[in-house]
Amino acid sequence: MAARLPSYPPPHPNITIESQPQTPPIELPPAYAVVDEKATNYTIYGTFIHTPSGPAYQLSSLLDACISRLCIRRLRAEEVTRLQNGAPNVAFDNSSVLYEAHDPPDLLNEYYISGKQSSCLPGVLQMRFGLRRWHVQHLPDKWAKANNLMTCGKRGTFSRVLKERRNEMEPSEWKDSEGHVLATEVLKIVDGGKMPTIELREGLDQTCRELLLALWVTRLWAALGASPRLMYLG
Repeated sequence: MAARLPSYPPPHPNITIESQPQTPPIELPPAYAVVDEKATNYTIYGTFIHTPSGPAYQLSSLLDACISRLCIRRLRAEEVTRLQNGAPNVAFDNSSVLYEAHDPPDLLNEYYISGKQSSCLPGVLQMRFGLRRWHVQHLPDKWAKANNLMTCGKRGTFSRVLKERRNEMEPSEWKDSEGHVLATEVLKIVDGGKMPTIELREGLDQTCRELLLALWVTRLWAALGASPRLMYLG
């Protein structure tokens, strides 16, 4: 039986949902707070997410990896410095994970994402692919009913969306439950390679920004890697 998820006010323009989890997560120390709050443009290079200022987040695996779990974490200030000074990589610290995405083996085109820090949206997010777009629902706790949080899909008419839904070179828009655009993502050609890029709406708070980044990388992982069972690339 599908999980039923809760009801919350629409998250526009900022997602600021209060919650009191039974076991409050440990907040990341100030050393992690190195991301420019005004940054709206993010690009993935390998396992790192960059702003125009440099690396800011790290993924636990490459997006085309056939794995069942993908995590995202915010880089520490000293890690950013090391990378900018030429270090090829830094170890992935599982204790500082922001969001963790899972690809359940018995479900098709359906992913679950959970926040691991107090700055994250509490509860569990369900991301599934429909006929034309991805749908994100929020489950603050196991007793709550489903809350439609966001969608992600191509622009245009029904027929055009169906035609272009697998074309990652065509922009996709992330919209809140009221239809307002929160972010636009696309694959860009940079130095002959394809670079996933997302442009966030200005004025989003940290919780909303990092939630969108987590959903973005999960959708890309579903399209490029995850399980070979995936039928639609979105």
